[in-house]
Amino acid sequence: MSEAAFGDTLREAHETYRHLVEGIPAVLYVDANDERSTNVYTSPQVEPLLGFTVERWRDDPDLWLEYVHEDDRERVVAEHRESLRTGEPFRTEYRFRTADDRLVWLRDEAVLVLDDDGKPAFWRGFMIDITQTKRAQEKLRRSADALRRTMEERRRLLLRLEAAQEEERRRIASDIHDDPIQVMSAADMRAQALAQRIEDPDVRKEAEDLREVIRSAVERLRHLLFELRPPSLDREGLAAALHTWAGDAEPAPSIENGLPAEPPRETQAILFRIAQEAIANARKHAGADRIVVSIAEEDGGVRLVVSDDGIGFDPRVFVVPEPGHIGLPTMVERAELAGGRCEIESDPGHGTSVRAWLPLPAAG
Repeated sequence: MSEAAFGDTLREAHETYRHLVEGIPAVLYVDANDERSTNVYTSPQVEPLLGFTVERWRDDPDLWLEYVHEDDRERVVAEHRESLRTGEPFRTEYRFRTADDRLVWLRDEAVLVLDDDGKPAFWRGFMIDITQTKRAQEKLRRSADALRRTMEERRRLLLRLEAAQEEERRRIASDIHDDPIQVMSAADMRAQALAQRIEDPDVRKEAEDLREVIRSAVERLRHLLFELRPPSLDREGLAAALHTWAGDAEPAPSIENGLPAEPPRETQAILFRIAQEAIANARKHAGADRIVVSIAEEDGGVRLVVSDDGIGFDPRVFVVPEPGHIGLPTMVERAELAGGRCEIESDPGHGTSVRAWLPLPAAG
């Protein structure tokens, strides 16, 4: 190839490279490897993006730092100095005030280029406008914050509703204990005294049958009372309430209580409802021979575990609760509303374990 032809080829390659560089939607630059990163070359995109001419950008070494947003300046300077010291790539994002006083976000990256001897030669980098991305991120952040506030407000409202329901349960249970049960117990005593005075065997049999109906009604009321709100929950605590509620039905759960003190009333109530549902499921659906309830403090909260050796099930399958029961999804939701968690682990043929954890209020 002749010298003239080689020159034409070189100029063509240079022109092609220039068009390529100037067609990229970013500011490409080359800086010297010195303390001020003296600008050697900046692509023409700097003017439409930032409003400064190539000449001004190159000839004013203080321009770049002067127009970096004051709230980002100290951080960016520290990152720049660290890259100069270590030779590691310079990668950062910052706000920049343009020549016409607009505020844009820039992504700025540069790498150190070494010469043929492996010594630092210069920095080659680019700046790209990420303002729209940052605005979208900020909008997403505000939306996420609003959603978190909404969810937190919903959680507080539902907790207040839960507390109100428990209070109403407590009031109704107290009314049942103080009025219907007392009245019907008195009626049972009077029916017993009356039956003892009756001489006619047939009439006495009817009186005894009446007593049995009254006793049965009292037992049903007592069962309802415990379903609503076991008095022992307030008097003796969570473990005692579960023991009383479980009664003599089989299998009777083994209750391991490791609590040094009783949790707050609201926490007690939620844990009691979760344990109540887990025990009822193990008895009615799992065919369990053994049920173990474990209660202990853990990680600043109360851990409740109800395990059985029943037939198990696939926990991914939504189980519709029977009337009077809260169901598996509600167990999880109740724990989460209280700021805790509830996990249900089961495998067909290998039993089920319900693990709940609720936080305790901070001391002080």
